[in-house]
Amino acid sequence: MPLCKPILVTLALFTFIGAWNDFLWPLIVMTRDEMYTLPVALANLMGEHAQDMELMMAGSLLTILPIMVLFLVMQKYYIEGIMIGGIKG
Repeated sequence: MPLCKPILVTLALFTFIGAWNDFLWPLIVMTRDEMYTLPVALANLMGEHAQDMELMMAGSLLTILPIMVLFLVMQKYYIEGIMIGGIKG
């Protein structure tokens, strides 16, 4: 099991990213604007004539911030996996 830890962390990270960045299903299911996920809300910010670039950049930062924090927390498992795979027996 210790050898599988980096693989399981990678799988968990990819699953989280897939769920976090999901666009189509929340767009179909959510009926109220206040229930939209961050990617759907960012897409709704793009107006037809006027775009608020500062608000869009702040929303983009809020969208990627949890993923970056999660990666930084789980980074030691990636390094551990690289070190275990690089040792010749």
